Amino acid sequence: MVMDMAETDENSSDTPQRQGHGAVESAARNLSLLLNTMGTNGSARTPETGQRPAPRNVTVQQEMTSVEDVLCFLQHQVDTTTEFKLCVDRDDLPDRGILQWKRKKSATPVSALKVVYIGEAGIDTGALRKEFLTDMISGIENRFFEGTGSHGKNPMYSLTDLDNDNFRVVGEIMAVSLAQGGPPPAFLKEWCYNFLCTGEVDFNALSLEDVSDPESCLLISKVQDAADSQSLMLCADEIVSCGYTSLIKMDSKDGIIRAIVLHSTTRLIPMLQQLQKGMKLYGLVDQMGGNPEACRSLFVPGEIIKRTMIPSSSEGGKVCLHSREKDVVHTKEVNHIRDVKQAIFFQ
Repeated sequence: MVMDMAETDENSSDTPQRQGHGAVESAARNLSLLLNTMGTNGSARTPETGQRPAPRNVTVQQEMTSVEDVLCFLQHQVDTTTEFKLCVDRDDLPDRGILQWKRKKSATPVSALKVVYIGEAGIDTGALRKEFLTDMISGIENRFFEGTGSHGKNPMYSLTDLDNDNFRVVGEIMAVSLAQGGPPPAFLKEWCYNFLCTGEVDFNALSLEDVSDPESCLLISKVQDAADSQSLMLCADEIVSCGYTSLIKMDSKDGIIRAIVLHSTTRLIPMLQQLQKGMKLYGLVDQMGGNPEACRSLFVPGEIIKRTMIPSSSEGGKVCLHSREKDVVHTKEVNHIRDVKQAIFFQ
């Protein structure tokens, strides 16, 4: 009987151990299956339909010694596996181009740009893209920047364009033009370029040459030409509106002009900040900050790389010369219809 009890105790003690060992193996298998399932679901997650994917902003800084190095770096950041396709009309650039650019929700400008002109049968193999970027950069210079001479231009003081996020789009177009074969936007003043590189303004370096808006230039001329205190006081309201708070007198001309210079330039900082935001595409701003001398000639007037423009070709390899004799009324009607359709689609 003793032996039977011992055998019973031994059998009863072995049974829980075998059951416990099987439970551990089962839990391990379940955990492995769970981890595999989570890994598969996480890697397959994609952006929601209709939402624009987040742009790929490269933040890696590389040492650049020349403009060619910078352009080569930017070119390699373009996602050639996807397309950023625009359908635009030649006669309404740059405004229509910017509008269509902002409406593009299913792709980002980090992708390869493809352009289709309304009313023209042509496939963009690179020539139409370069032509579009050339027209856009030229139009952007005239539409969003102001200044005369060879010292560059400032952004136009436009709170409307700032509120519409237009300066961000302008920055993206500048980056795309540099990365995808377009002309460089070499029309900025030196202080604007330095701000885009560092995000700060060197107030001590600002001078009369940095003023570009006609109103401020005219006011500076009035102050300089004032022969007495009475003629100077005629500009008192305009001087005070520029932030000058000291006494307005002949001995204070330098201080008054200094206040006008600071007012004319520093009010443009929000426009430059929005422009800089758009230029973060391809890591351009990071390269400008790390290699300001190598990038300078791409933005400041001077010696720049001249890119050969290839004429656009149509079917049969013939050069397609665009005719400007278009029905303007028809073009506006087409644009209106497209605007209505897009407004309904994006509601």
